[in-house]
Amino acid sequence: MSTNEEHPKGTILITGLNGYLAGRTAELVLREGYRVRGTVRNKVAGQKVKVALGGLGYCADDVEVVQVADICQQDCFDAAADGCSAIFHLASPLAEIWTLPPTEVVRIATESTARVLSAAVKAGCTMNSVVLMSSAAALFDPPLETRHYTEKDWNTESEKIVERDGEKAGGFHAYLASKTAAEKLFWKFRDDHRPPFGMTTLQPTYFIGAPLIPWKTAADIPYSNSDFWKVVSGEEIPGPMMMYGDTIDIRDVARMLFWSALNPARSDGERFVCSSFVGGGQAIADILGKRMPSLNIQRGTPGQGYTSDYKPQVGVAGFDSSKAVAITGVDWIPYEESVVDLAQYLQRYLP
Repeated sequence: MSTNEEHPKGTILITGLNGYLAGRTAELVLREGYRVRGTVRNKVAGQKVKVALGGLGYCADDVEVVQVADICQQDCFDAAADGCSAIFHLASPLAEIWTLPPTEVVRIATESTARVLSAAVKAGCTMNSVVLMSSAAALFDPPLETRHYTEKDWNTESEKIVERDGEKAGGFHAYLASKTAAEKLFWKFRDDHRPPFGMTTLQPTYFIGAPLIPWKTAADIPYSNSDFWKVVSGEEIPGPMMMYGDTIDIRDVARMLFWSALNPARSDGERFVCSSFVGGGQAIADILGKRMPSLNIQRGTPGQGYTSDYKPQVGVAGFDSSKAVAITGVDWIPYEESVVDLAQYLQRYLP
């Protein structure tokens, strides 16, 4: 399945190509002149991504969709990784955290990560980097402490809770444990095998931003974007998000994935927290009230509940992403830009 000889800049493999983040990541990879190969469990879903990218003007020949029905099966990613210069492992059992037993969610997350790393080794000299999409969930034990978490922090309890309580652990700890366990396996692999390619993990907070493929209805808008929809649709100003309020534009996460892959000498062995701003419902309403006054937005209590620079407040749980900004030399997309861009996109769901 090798293609690098035909495409000088190389091919990047994205697992879970039909995912929310993956679509925008594929768009960036193509824009930078690379070829995309993406794995999906359902090939029809992958073809929709290919069509959407074609609608943006990208060549269909530069997007290849590979069906991997079971991401835990032995050697399942080997053919897809052949000839690739990097792998972004984004596929994750997120949708299953409320339907599968927590132990099964952890198993899928860890075994799929192991299969990706095995495929990267077998790809040989073409492979330069593997980047794992971890999560801020791998950084803390709930309830969060009133401090700012960094790459030095880890979740230490959720795996124990899942092992002890089984199905009673619930979907919340299933998610935290799966992200933590998969990342721990990733780093153990690096320690045990010292592979020739770079290995990097990202710990993003709540994703915000427009998807590549539109959500079918407003009911399909993910939780991380729900505050935006409530404000845009004229509902009462929503209260705080669950656990924490930190967010990150998915375009910034895509950029960090790509930067990590292109700079393995600097990114190898590193964790990068990806968290840009803390806004919330009132901040969104205040921004849109000024920037998009035609929307029927509730006023709420202007100026309350956030700082003027939308940064995490002192004495409140949050995340410190200064390491990523420092090493790349690029700051995050301004919060007001993210808010307006997403609000403009969400208008399609208004009656």
